[in-house]
Order: sequence, then C-alpha cells, then structure tokens
Amino acid sequence: MPVESRKTEVGAAAIEDAIRSNWEAVVERAGAAASRAGRDPQSVTIVAVTKTHPAEVVAAAVRAGITDLGENYVQEMLEKQERVAGEVGPGAVRWHFIGHLQRNKAKYLAGRCHLVHSVDSAELAAELNRRAGKAGVRQAVLIEVNVAGEASKFGVAPEAVVELAIQVAGLEHLDLQGLMTVEPLAEDAEACRPVFRRLRELAEECVGAGLPPETMRHLSMGMTQDFEVAIEEGATIVRVGTAIFGPRRA
Repeated sequence: MPVESRKTEVGAAAIEDAIRSNWEAVVERAGAAASRAGRDPQSVTIVAVTKTHPAEVVAAAVRAGITDLGENYVQEMLEKQERVAGEVGPGAVRWHFIGHLQRNKAKYLAGRCHLVHSVDSAELAAELNRRAGKAGVRQAVLIEVNVAGEASKFGVAPEAVVELAIQVAGLEHLDLQGLMTVEPLAEDAEACRPVFRRLRELAEECVGAGLPPETMRHLSMGMTQDFEVAIEEGATIVRVGTAIFGPRRA
C-alpha cells in the first residue's frame, strides 16, 4: 500500500497507519522465512529504506515502531537525522548507510550511523578508520561484495574479499561485522538464491582464513523483491523499502 501519495488527503495519522500495516506484513513474512530455515525470527534485522522519502514520512515510520532506517546518500541522511530527531527525539533510530560511499564523504559518517554497509576498498576503509579515530568512535562496518560481477554495481570482487576483510579487521577504529551485497534485479526471487548463498560462503571463507567469527556475524542481503529467499540463505539484515513505503519518489 503506497503511503506517501496519501499525505495531503488523509493526513499524518493515516500515513503512520499505512506504514505500520505494511511494516507488520513485512515482519510477518520475514519471520515465516526465518522459521522455514530453522532460524529465530529475532535474528533478522529489517532495515527500512527511506531514500527519497521526506522526513515527515520517515518520522511517521519511527512512530509506527520502526527503529532501523537505511539511507543511500550522505547528505540526505544527515538532513533527515536532524529533522527526525527534532520530531521523535534523539536516539530513537539506528541509521544504516547502505549506498556507495566516496572517500571524501567518510568524514561525515564516522560516528553518525549505526552501521556502514558499503566499505569496498582498503583506501575507503583507511579513510573511515582515520575519521573514526578523530571522532573518538569505533565505527561498525560491512564489506560490500559484488557477488554477481555486475559492471553497474559497486563492491569488491569475491576473490578479493578475504584479503580486504583481514585488512579491515586490523584497523583500530573500525568494527568489521560482516558482508553486504546488492543482488541483481530479477523477476523471480529464486534467481538470486545463488548470489545470497555465495555471500554466505564468502563469510565462511573469511572465518576459515582465521578471522574471528564475530567479524562475520552479519550478512546484509535481500530487498523487497527477494528478502525472504535471502533470509532462507542466512541474511541477518535485509533492506526493504517499497514493501513498506510504496514506490520511491523520482
């Protein structure tokens, strides 16, 4: 059920109700997928992707009970953080940065978000580590992997994951927590199952190479069209936007 288009017609309360209804449906689907895989539904975090949706919709999502929000653009995230904190109070949200991160933007993120999902090079990791050190924080990160090898996608190549993971895990001010991938768009969610399975295998390879298991405790994979398959393959974080908020603004 799209929510944003109803804003002027029925007001903020109806937006909040629509988001809550959509959210509860997503939570139910995620829980069923976890149960099918013999997993605890509580082991899966659903990140509500709010990119391009206005701050008032984001605030309505928080009032509806959503605590984890994902943004793709640094400036948009920072602006929403300020506005949403003013409406629902500081500390109500765990912000996830899920978009491509340029090195010159790392200074804005260190200590400003719960988890950076998109570290894809040693150079970016080093800069984020430096900025986190200056901010006096230890920034949680995931390594983004281009599992499918798509030219249009960012991420480290699968064969380079273990080496990069070892480098990132050794940085004092970063807390490596796992891997992330953006799967290809496909009409059939099953088509993405091999991608999700491969990301899980790569995490296992990192642990097999000597990294502590806690550095690979998260797999961020799966979106609206395929998050149930991702959960069946081991996702601990799924990134869902359209199923909660309806189509994004252009």
